[in-house]
Amino acid sequence: MVMKNPDVEFCGYCITHPSESKINFRIQTRGGLPAVEPFRKGLNDLMGVCQHVLNTFERSMKEYRAQREEEMQ
Repeated sequence: MVMKNPDVEFCGYCITHPSESKINFRIQTRGGLPAVEPFRKGLNDLMGVCQHVLNTFERSMKEYRAQREEEMQ
């Protein structure tokens, strides 16, 4: 999501060690924009996508259960 921002030139990450809960991000922007802004926007966009997927899944499950109840009657 961060790389979709036109102000971002490069975005990468590495995990320091599997037993540690740390991730190192590197975000390089164009025009001197602070990297925090596109990172925050990317996280917000990702939360929106995840919420959409969850809503779609829950709606589909509800429809599936309703259909199964109709078939059982």
